[in-house]
Amino acid sequence: MQRRDFTLGLFAAAATASSLAHAGKEKVSKPAAADHPGHHGVGAGTGRYAALAQAFASCAGTATECVSHCQRLLAEGDTMMGDCLKTSLACDAICPAVARLARLESDQAPVFAKAAIPAMQACMDACKPHIEHHAFCKACFEACGAAVAAAQAV
Repeated sequence: MQRRDFTLGLFAAAATASSLAHAGKEKVSKPAAADHPGHHGVGAGTGRYAALAQAFASCAGTATECVSHCQRLLAEGDTMMGDCLKTSLACDAICPAVARLARLESDQAPVFAKAAIPAMQACMDACKPHIEHHAFCKACFEACGAAVAAAQAV
């Protein structure tokens, strides 16, 4: 065995032992904002763009479910869901970004939210014909509507 291999092995064993020794100890944690005055709950939905973050996060989650639903129906041969899938994919890409900017209290959050309105409206237009038949489409339609309202309010 070479000295280098021995040293690396010894280091790995020490790191593992240290991790195991601390793994069983209960850790008392304090809120992240406790050491940062003026950063009250950033990311927790309590900031100046909390409503925007909530609306776009909800829309993102609903869009993801709608994408899965549309893909399943398309796989079964229901080609009427094509437009719904396209617009849901756009929401699935846009909404998490806006929600994150809002949680970060970025000054760009309102700019991106307003820029997302046409995509949300297109998704609503695509979902509307299906809201009576598919619960996922109805939920997506409502979530997009809430996101549009939140974007218009900032």
